[in-house]
Amino acid sequence: MRNLYAALKFSFLFIICLTRVITADAQNPFLVYQPVVTGLINPVDAVTAPGDGRMFIAQQNGLIRIRNGASLTTFADINAVLTSPLGGEQGLLSLAFHPDYASNRYLFVLYTGANGDIRLARYRRDATNANTIEAGGTVLLSIPKPTPVSSYTNHNGGKIIFGTDGYLYMSTGDGGSGNDPNNNAQNRASLLGKMLRLDVNSFATTSPFYNIPSTNPYAGNALGYREEIYAFGLRNPWRWSFDRANGDMWIGDVGQGAWEEVNWKAAGTALGGNFGWRCFEGAHPSGNSCSPVPTDTISPVFEYDRTASGGQSITGGYVYRGAAAPALQGFYLVTDYVSGNIWKIRPNSTGSWQVYFQAAVPATRFVSGFAEGPAGELYAIRRSNGSIDSVIVTTVLPVIISNFLATGKTGFNELSWATRAEVNTSRFYVEFGTDGSSFTRVGSIAASGANNGRQYNYRHTISQEGYVYYRLAVEDADGAINYSNIVRVKSGNVNPVKVSPSIVTNSMLNIELTQPAKELQLINTNGAVVFRKNLQGIIGNIPIMLPALPKAVYILSVAGPEINFKEKIIIQ
Repeated sequence: MRNLYAALKFSFLFIICLTRVITADAQNPFLVYQPVVTGLINPVDAVTAPGDGRMFIAQQNGLIRIRNGASLTTFADINAVLTSPLGGEQGLLSLAFHPDYASNRYLFVLYTGANGDIRLARYRRDATNANTIEAGGTVLLSIPKPTPVSSYTNHNGGKIIFGTDGYLYMSTGDGGSGNDPNNNAQNRASLLGKMLRLDVNSFATTSPFYNIPSTNPYAGNALGYREEIYAFGLRNPWRWSFDRANGDMWIGDVGQGAWEEVNWKAAGTALGGNFGWRCFEGAHPSGNSCSPVPTDTISPVFEYDRTASGGQSITGGYVYRGAAAPALQGFYLVTDYVSGNIWKIRPNSTGSWQVYFQAAVPATRFVSGFAEGPAGELYAIRRSNGSIDSVIVTTVLPVIISNFLATGKTGFNELSWATRAEVNTSRFYVEFGTDGSSFTRVGSIAASGANNGRQYNYRHTISQEGYVYYRLAVEDADGAINYSNIVRVKSGNVNPVKVSPSIVTNSMLNIELTQPAKELQLINTNGAVVFRKNLQGIIGNIPIMLPALPKAVYILSVAGPEINFKEKIIIQ
C-alpha cells in the first residue's frame, strides 16, 4: 500500500458512484467496526485455518498470532528473514493455509526478504503442537526488486489465497517508485505487477518447489513470458479476494496520483487479462509512455477520484456472504486506508453496479485489510490501533427504495423511484447539487405509508447543462433524516452516448455514457469487428486509445442493457 504511515488530510465529501441507475433491492446498510482483538502491532492480514477454526493474524514485524477467544498466542516468528529495518510497505505481507492444512499442516507466507525481494515461503505446523510451527521454512519463489533497492521499497503487493481449483494465487506490485519506470506491469517477462497462479501441491523439498498449472495462459509459451502469470497490468494490488459463493475475483488496486480502482472478473475470466497499468490508471490514460497501447484492457467496475476527497490508498475487501447481516448480503466491501471512507458494491439487475457510499468517521480509518470468518462474517484489520474489528450493520434506511432514476430532458430532469415498503416514513425531500457534495432541497413528496410501497415521480425544472446530482432525504415519523444514494444525470442531454471527435486524427476517442454499457466495437465497411473494448457497466467520460487502423469510415457500436447505439466515425 502507498505510504501506510502518511498522515494526510481528508474530508467527508460524498463520492459519486459510477452508475446513474440505483436499483436497490435491499436496504442500505450502515457499517461500524467493533473491536474483537486488541493488543496487536501493525496487523496486515488475518485468515482462518481450514479444519482449525481459529483466526491467525499476520503482523508486519513477522509475528503470526492466534486468536484464542479474547487472548492472543504467538504461532510463529519469522522476523529474522524479513527486510531490516522494517518500515513502509516492507515486512510480512500475507499468509494462507493449504486447503488440506488439517491433514498436511502446510501454510504459506508472503514477505519482503533481506534484499527487499518479494518472497513466497512454505512452513509447516508442528506435528504435536498445534500452536507452533516446525523450525525453518522453504522459500519457493523470490522476485527481485529493481535496483537500486533503496529507491524501490514500495509496491510489493500482495495477498496470497488458495482458489477453489487448489492452486495458490499471488498478487505482486509493479516493483516500486512512481509510474512503473521499468514498465514491469506490462512486461510479461517480469513477475512484478501481476496476478500469479502456482501449483504448490507437490511440497517439493528441492527446486523447482512449485509447478505451473497447465491452464495458465502462458504455460509452455516460446515468447519468454513467465509461465506463472495468470493476469497482468496491476500497479499495487495490496488486497484482493475471491467471492466464496461463486469464485469471482475482486481486486483493489492502489492508484498513482489520480484514481483508486476496483477490478472485478467473473470466475475464471481473468485468465491472461490485462488490467491496464501503466498505460491506464483506472479507466483513464495515465500519460505514461506506453507502446504499443493495449486495446482490450480490463476496465475497473468502480473508481474514485483523489481530487474529490475519496482517499489516497484503496484497501480491497470481500463480498459479504455471512448470515448475521442480511442487508449486507452480496455486497463487496472496500475502504480507503487514509480517509476511511467505505463503499459497498454489487451488481444490479440492469447489468451495471449498485454502489453505496459511507463517509468515514475516525474509527474507520487505517484499515489495512479485511478478513473473512468461517461462516462468511467480515472483520476489519485496523493497523494503526492494532485491532481486529467485527464489521457490524447498525442501521438501514427506514424505507426500501428501488429503481431510483434520474433522466435528463429538455428543460427539466425527471426523477422516479419506487418503494417496496415504508416503515414510519413521513416524507421524501428531493435534494439537488452540482458537485456531488453540497445539496439544496428543491421539492418534497409526502410518503404514502403503504406497507407494500408505491411509485413516486418528481419533475425538477432546470436550464443548466452538464452533470448534476440528486439524492433523497428520507424523513422518519420522528423527524430523523436518512439519505438515499446519489444519482448523477447529464442535464439537457437525452442521448445516452456521446462520441467525440467524429473525425479521429490522433487515435484518441472520447465516449461519454449516461447509461451503463457492456461493450464498444469498431466495425469496418466489410462488417468485420476491428476493435472491441469491454466497458463492464461503467458510465461517465471514457477516453479510449484506438490501435493503428487504416484511414476509412467505421461504425462505432456501443451496446448495453438499455443501449443499442451506432454512429459513423472517420479515422484519418
